[in-house]
Amino acid sequence: MSPTSPIQGMQRATERLDRAAATIAAPQVQTARGSDPSPAPPSGNQGLTAAQASGDLESAMVDVIQARRAYEANAKALEQQDALRQRAISLGA
Repeated sequence: MSPTSPIQGMQRATERLDRAAATIAAPQVQTARGSDPSPAPPSGNQGLTAAQASGDLESAMVDVIQARRAYEANAKALEQQDALRQRAISLGA
């Protein structure tokens, strides 16, 4: 395994997290009822942000979890590579 592979994986996970965070932080708001002045509560997808109504918010939250796990896995791989490299150096000395 190339020493840069885990680093590249961590960078990709960070980029994925950034995209998900942007979706979560800045959802596009839709009006609850448009021009309907009735006092009845909204039904269905009315009153939800565009991200909530389309499922983008849920998808973004899943991306956050997956990005975090990918980052942690790549960090662990980098630690293991370092440990193996240190072991090889100590055996060769």
